[in-house]
Amino acid sequence: MKVLFFDADGTIIRHSEFHEPVKNAILLLRDHDVLPVLSTGRSMPQIKISPLSQLGLQDMITAAGGYVIINGQPAYHDYFTKDHLKEILDYFDAYGLYYTIECNEALYIKEGQLQTQLDRFGSLDNGDPEQAQKDRQEFASILRETNDPLSLHVNKIHWYEYPDMYKDGIVPLRHAAIKEKFGDTFNVNPLSFYGNNGGGEINEKHLTKQKGVEMIVDAYHIKKEDTYAIGDGQNDLEMLKAVAHPIAMGNANDLVKSACEYVTDDIDHDGFLTALKHYHLL
Repeated sequence: MKVLFFDADGTIIRHSEFHEPVKNAILLLRDHDVLPVLSTGRSMPQIKISPLSQLGLQDMITAAGGYVIINGQPAYHDYFTKDHLKEILDYFDAYGLYYTIECNEALYIKEGQLQTQLDRFGSLDNGDPEQAQKDRQEFASILRETNDPLSLHVNKIHWYEYPDMYKDGIVPLRHAAIKEKFGDTFNVNPLSFYGNNGGGEINEKHLTKQKGVEMIVDAYHIKKEDTYAIGDGQNDLEMLKAVAHPIAMGNANDLVKSACEYVTDDIDHDGFLTALKHYHLL
């Protein structure tokens, strides 16, 4: 058996949509003795409301490595310590940065921020306001307000850099500043979709997609030479380094491309399918 680990946003879906041939290819992988494994920064609530749920996958690395599912069963879960969580949230709150707190059961936001969080979808319609409204409603279904974030098991924090969310369109903190502040202690990565406005994500330093790769390879007794991974973002780097055949999407940045043995087409030209054909996985 071979295994293919694949990222979601920027790799197989764009603006929360599949290109149908990509979806069909993933559904066919098992018939070709290839185990498909989703490896994403998204937490479980986001996966459940997205097209990713249509894949029926039994093996997933979620929350950028914080939660791993093997053969349909939870196999691993790790999250922020309370001290680390408080340190980050205090810093974000001091600057008035908007963020979501990602847990397995829901995404949490500070009390009183619901409308601002939902209004940002107005600037993300990509010429399709109907789809933007659908995305807004789905996002609302997994949001919870809280005034006690330290009581939560937090996989990851996602902060936002959409100017429309802030007074006078001024974003109080950008990725570079957050990276400088926390990069030595935590994983701090920009988002791989929505360009430079999306913001980024931060989680514990020891939590990467590599942990899930190793667990799944061990669980299914897969030979190293039969391991493949494809991604586009910086949170994919540890995953790509952990397999024999790392593949970069054409829309990946140079850091990701330099870590791979093959660079495929970009997502708009079905680079995922091109990579499957290149390696004869279908």
